[in-house]
Amino acid sequence: MTAICVANNKGGVGKTTTVVNLAAGLARQGHTVLVVDADGQGNATYALTGRIHPVPSLYDVLVDKTTIQQVLWTTNEDNVWLVPGDARLQNIDVELAARAGREWKLAKALAGQTFDYIVIDTPPSLGVLTQNALAAAHGVVVPISLTEFSLIGMDKLLATIDDLGQELDIPDLRLLGILVTFFEDNKLGRETYGILEKKFEEQLFATVVPKNVKLEEAHRRNESILAFAPNGPAGQAYAELAREVKKRAGAEQTPYSRRRAGAR
Repeated sequence: MTAICVANNKGGVGKTTTVVNLAAGLARQGHTVLVVDADGQGNATYALTGRIHPVPSLYDVLVDKTTIQQVLWTTNEDNVWLVPGDARLQNIDVELAARAGREWKLAKALAGQTFDYIVIDTPPSLGVLTQNALAAAHGVVVPISLTEFSLIGMDKLLATIDDLGQELDIPDLRLLGILVTFFEDNKLGRETYGILEKKFEEQLFATVVPKNVKLEEAHRRNESILAFAPNGPAGQAYAELAREVKKRAGAEQTPYSRRRAGAR
């Protein structure tokens, strides 16, 4: 089992879109996939089920003694299951502030799961939820839209992820890659991509996700782009991303045993 955290503290970069469609792409390769919606907005939950802020959810797993099995849902995608998120997660930093080992709650809850892949959606912050996602993950995918502000913040984001890895004593956490989303093939888009490529060439995924209205239409229908428009440019991009992520991530047979000391 391999756990993947999709993270960026900047909003509007396509984290949830990437989580939903990466999960669908891995499932179409014959794998079982669990999506964990760790964002209080609950967008991944809506995209995969059409439900809004269901209870119980991941909140109950992190705050109470609810198990993953008690909140596990099927989704509109074959071979994709979901741990839903709801609005109560927006207050989780306060709820867990005084609790020992608060960063390890998700890792402990996921221990023993038998899915081939776990894909974790995160909020646009580096608070307790994202820390839990990083502590539970083997690798990080960082989506980025080609805006000046996104480029400016990338160095700081990668440094912060590295710092969190050291702080939580998870040196095996690694960056799987930076994913360009909402790409527009015009002069500005090409120039901005060139800057990103020059600076982060080895860390960039070869896959580039184009800006495409079909992605939003798919969300509205509670489908992945691979179900809604698999042969379009966005569908092909996310299918390729799943292959690329699988190749970079490899396979982990015992994902949490090496962190058991921290997860107690």
